[in-house]
Amino acid sequence: MARHLFSVHYVDVLLMLSLALAFLWLRLIGVSVRALFANATLTVTGYLRPRPNPAVEDTLRTAFADLDRDLARILGDRTSAPHLIVDRAREKH
Repeated sequence: MARHLFSVHYVDVLLMLSLALAFLWLRLIGVSVRALFANATLTVTGYLRPRPNPAVEDTLRTAFADLDRDLARILGDRTSAPHLIVDRAREKH
């Protein structure tokens, strides 16, 4: 019977050795593995999102402000808030 060249134990050691060499290589080229994993975790969970392009953000804010102004002009004053009704009643007396 032919024996297998690598047993299960040696494959596990080879995997761990390759991971250790990969982390060592990343460490030597200046990559912080801890910061890399922390950044990836925060990005996946949604707590860390890159800031949008300022030009795009300003353009969108301007467009929504124009839309809001146009809608306010079209719809007019349709507020029926109770505090406004009370204030108007006080003004009449």
